[in-house]
Amino acid sequence: MNNDKKVEERILSAKEDYNKIPVPEEMKEKLEAGIERAEAEIGRAKTEKWEDKEGMGMKKKEKTDKKKRLYRMAAAVAAAAALLVILPNTGADVAYAMGNLPVVGRLFQAVTFRDYQYESERFEANVEVPRIVVEDVGKGEMGKEEAGTGEKEAGTGEKEMGKEEGGEAEKGETENRDENVQQTVDEINFDIEQATSQLIEEFQESAELGESYGSLEIHHETVTDNENYFTLKLSMYRGAGSGFESYKFYTVDKRTGKRIQIGDLFQEDSNYNELLSENIKEQMRTQMAEDEGKVYWVDYEEVPEWSWERLKEDQNFYFDTEGNIVIVFDEYEVAPGYMGAREFTVQRALFEGILK
Repeated sequence: MNNDKKVEERILSAKEDYNKIPVPEEMKEKLEAGIERAEAEIGRAKTEKWEDKEGMGMKKKEKTDKKKRLYRMAAAVAAAAALLVILPNTGADVAYAMGNLPVVGRLFQAVTFRDYQYESERFEANVEVPRIVVEDVGKGEMGKEEAGTGEKEAGTGEKEMGKEEGGEAEKGETENRDENVQQTVDEINFDIEQATSQLIEEFQESAELGESYGSLEIHHETVTDNENYFTLKLSMYRGAGSGFESYKFYTVDKRTGKRIQIGDLFQEDSNYNELLSENIKEQMRTQMAEDEGKVYWVDYEEVPEWSWERLKEDQNFYFDTEGNIVIVFDEYEVAPGYMGAREFTVQRALFEGILK
């Protein structure tokens, strides 16, 4: 009997237990209390006329300005109510069966954990600071351990010992991966918190002085979430007279749990940098030939030291839905400011043969 059949049987056999599991009273009370607090907050928000965030006074807002926040609160109430039904009914057998099903695109998730808004006559901020959370890390360990035990019972003699060792090896690999995942996520979240907190503090200092104009926009987006990779894009825009837009891309290899840079994708001595860089230069030259309004600092004879030559070791990148690599440059990195941030897609057919 194959593994898929075993998983299916466990799911079916767990059905009756799933429906019989009682709701722990303590959990029920906590969740219901959370729902009541959220509902009360919504009621207050509907009649609230003044706000004071991050220690700064804010002007009166119309009711329509609060719709976004009210929607988030309502969603929180719905989610908490759903937990009353879902959480108690996750029995051990169901957890085992679900843990052994292939999980694609659900291991990592980006959520907004800080929402900072500010508005005055001269300054405005709209900030959503993300945090990566990990689901299912370690969930497969129970299945791996039981699978190793099952193989042990089925085998005899040397065959039995070999299977047992194999099960232990798989369990060890899973534990190492889970440790890598948690460490990687902690490091990324710390980096995000540092970068965004610094920008918010600088904005607050300028707003308190009130001597100029300024804006701050920080948003996030999951740009890659496939079987092998997860990439979070952090977009940061600072405006003070003129604006400046920059990005941070965080890519995690789901198979190892480690954060990777672009060079980690390719075989050693593959000359990937030259291959991709030359392709991007050709795209730049083509765009300039087709549109005289476009300018890139490639073959730039006027100021040779400005000419872009090759990708950085920590170059921003992500995979698109077709498996192509998209290279991302910050504003002013490869072109004048009016060109903004730039992206170039390198077709997978060009580099597929040198991937690890």
